[in-house]
Amino acid sequence: MSLRVYSTQIMRPDVADVLRKTIYGLPGKLRYRQLDAADKCAKLPHTRWLLLEKNGKLLGNAAMLERTCGVAGQRVSTAYVRYLSVPAGPQNSKTRSHEHKHNHLRQLLAAELATAPKPHHTLPRVLFAYVEADNTPSQQLCASFGLRSYRQLGTHISSRLSPKVHPRFRALQLGERRDLQVKLEVFYAGYHFFFSDELFGHGTYYVITDEHDEPVVGGLVFQSDWEIVEIPGMEGWLVKNLFPHLPYLKKLFPKNKLSYAAMEGVWFKPGYEYLLEELFASCAARLGLHVSIFWDDADSRVLATVQKHVKPGIIGRLNKVVKADILMRTWQFSPAMEAALRSKPAYVSAHDLT
Repeated sequence: MSLRVYSTQIMRPDVADVLRKTIYGLPGKLRYRQLDAADKCAKLPHTRWLLLEKNGKLLGNAAMLERTCGVAGQRVSTAYVRYLSVPAGPQNSKTRSHEHKHNHLRQLLAAELATAPKPHHTLPRVLFAYVEADNTPSQQLCASFGLRSYRQLGTHISSRLSPKVHPRFRALQLGERRDLQVKLEVFYAGYHFFFSDELFGHGTYYVITDEHDEPVVGGLVFQSDWEIVEIPGMEGWLVKNLFPHLPYLKKLFPKNKLSYAAMEGVWFKPGYEYLLEELFASCAARLGLHVSIFWDDADSRVLATVQKHVKPGIIGRLNKVVKADILMRTWQFSPAMEAALRSKPAYVSAHDLT
């Protein structure tokens, strides 16, 4: 029976098995499994799965998470490519033939992505993905279905041995959501891809208030868990073999695992930027974690402010900056919209990167 690629909005049970086996990263660099990927995928709204199978057996999959966002003042349909997963074959004397087979599977998925039908409405459309600059296989795969680099992705990692909860730290109340949603839309008005309609469903939005209990800084946070498969070099050996056994440091470096507070939708009232350090620490403490990760456009003023006010800590200082591209392909975009994609920052959702 020939290979078959088809589309569905239903997440099949065997997709979870593929996701649990998938190792992200390149040999000789950080490699990991996303332990909570299957659970998160089951809750994803507006998701279309592209499945590759042979004789009824699932061989690979990709997800396209669809949203309606803004670019240059116009509503556009976006589709984010994630969980492109084709597990490698067994390592034996036929390794070369397995590599050829799985390259073929990836090409079939790429062809399906490249010709993916437009949504039922007629809005301009953009397909995008995040890929490390030196991940040549993934860069080539994305290029094969027409994605090109438009922007760069930035990352801020911070860690604390004993994070504390700020006395005026609390969860945003239901009755406050609409007011903060308006503030977020103004705050991120110069960004494309920002969305607020689904933001509060991704985790818990916490704020720190002033003396009148009015929110002055805030951010959405949720926990994400990785199984560490490989960390290269001497630093990797220390992280995997020494630090997990040392007092204090073992809080930051549990053996073969990284659990962290993923942050997004960060907002601050002018003059209260200094409370971002307290916000990040409080979010981590509330989840019982020691590490926070915040992704944003590399040229974002929000990322620059976070980097200025939120200390990196041990893990943040140990982490080497990894350059990543925001790759896109557009349909029915005007020249002004194309220019906006290249000149203005993109809003980055942590939910898309975990």
